[in-house]
Amino acid sequence: MKEHATISKQQLFFMLLQTHVGVGILSLPYIVHKESGKDGWISILLAGILVQAGIAIIWLLSSRFPNKTLYDFAPLILGRVLGFLLNALYVVFFFIVACYTLAIFLSVSADWVFHYTPRSVFAVIVIGITVYLIKENIRIIARFSTLTSFLLAGVFLLFLFIIHDLKVRYLLPVGSAGGPAILRGSEQALFSFAGFETLLLLFPLTKASGKAKWKAAAGAGALVAILYALLAAFSYMYFSTDKLKHVPEPVLYLVRSVELGVIERVDLLFLSVWAVFAITTFMSYLYAAASGAAHLVKAENHRKAVYWLAALVLPVSLYAENSNELERISGTIGTWSSLFLFVLPVFLLVMAMMRKKREESS
Repeated sequence: MKEHATISKQQLFFMLLQTHVGVGILSLPYIVHKESGKDGWISILLAGILVQAGIAIIWLLSSRFPNKTLYDFAPLILGRVLGFLLNALYVVFFFIVACYTLAIFLSVSADWVFHYTPRSVFAVIVIGITVYLIKENIRIIARFSTLTSFLLAGVFLLFLFIIHDLKVRYLLPVGSAGGPAILRGSEQALFSFAGFETLLLLFPLTKASGKAKWKAAAGAGALVAILYALLAAFSYMYFSTDKLKHVPEPVLYLVRSVELGVIERVDLLFLSVWAVFAITTFMSYLYAAASGAAHLVKAENHRKAVYWLAALVLPVSLYAENSNELERISGTIGTWSSLFLFVLPVFLLVMAMMRKKREESS
């Protein structure tokens, strides 16, 4: 592994953290509430536990091939043809998630801030910044993720200003939604935790022991689960159950109620921070898709693939024009995401164990 293409365990933690905290942070409480009501925060914690299991599976799989990414070891496990097809599926998945992330960013920006600015303008700006950063090696993205991760602390501090307005009774009685409803809510929350599957690509690029890599990935997933659960609990304690049914982006309305005196629109400040999270997630997924595309065509590096995919992202991300269309797309992606987050990694691990495939014997 070339020195310039590696990252540290700390950079792995922050990169996974930023990839996790994407566009779902705004509407997750509402999405989960539709299934499990005021017990949605429990659903999110359960989803976080399931994510930890997914991280462990990916870690076990990648540990068998410590110097190879998914795109390298999939053909070794399944054979050249099936491995190629699986890699192509992951490239498509990463690309679609990147497009969806950008589409959500454009939609929120247009609805909340820039009502009369064409979405294509912001799309070109975001894509241009992303291409500039990801056309080089992975360390550039890791440094950017590390640099911007301190903004998460600001999110936690911001919500301290509304504690006095929260009503704990809105969460009672705990568990009243019932087990099946809470489990359905966990299923809806899983897509918002997407990002840990990029460990399949980052594992061999990280200079650390296998145990340190697992700790970094598990720590990032746990921190995101706590953040999401707190945001959901705060939303449920601020809005009543009846009101929340009509608030598709409760986190933004929650922030809008904060009064800091010198800042009139705190929600605009929060959106500026959220934009960094959304763009970082978009960067990670577009890089993952470009790396896979370059591997499929046996290119020397991923730079040309970045340019081609960036050109395709623009029309695809502009396809959805309203929130209803985006919600429909989100449901479709969420349904298929479990396949790439859990099912395929488990399948690859089982096949690798059955066929006794390891990097040393491959």
